[in-house]
Amino acid sequence: MIRKIFALAGAAAMALTLSACGGQMEQLDTLEPVSSEIDWAPMEATGFDDNLNGLCKYMEANKAVSGEKDNMSYKEIGAIDGCRYRFKYDGSTVQAEFYEFDLNNLDEKGKECVGSVTEKGSFTVLGNEAPAVMNGKYMMVYTDPDSDEVNKAHSDKVLDLFNSFKP
Repeated sequence: MIRKIFALAGAAAMALTLSACGGQMEQLDTLEPVSSEIDWAPMEATGFDDNLNGLCKYMEANKAVSGEKDNMSYKEIGAIDGCRYRFKYDGSTVQAEFYEFDLNNLDEKGKECVGSVTEKGSFTVLGNEAPAVMNGKYMMVYTDPDSDEVNKAHSDKVLDLFNSFKP
């Protein structure tokens, strides 16, 4: 009888422990796909500041990204600022990172990062290869694990907007 009581108590304790480990799931904003039947004209980059914050506001205004903007560690790649957006798009978790470099004052890490992205479209950080694109002093890393037609169209739109950012 005592064994049964200990077994039940142990099972109850384990159930409580496992339910506590689950914690809160991070809630991400959802960016709804734009219907192809709607004519969509992006906002022009003029009027936005020529800095990382201006780029982010431009991307937000054009519905390229959604959700809270998180600060990113940027010194490891020689940038002067960095941020990240995480959001849901067509059921997929998307991450868009933006970095700003001072091209006239790059340290060795910055020269290596910018040179690598310019030359081969990627850079290495913490032992991982990250695909990226440059637009002047700005770098974007855009990752979407889903490459269906809807997500690919959005990825292309984000790239076009990023490349057209010239305030």
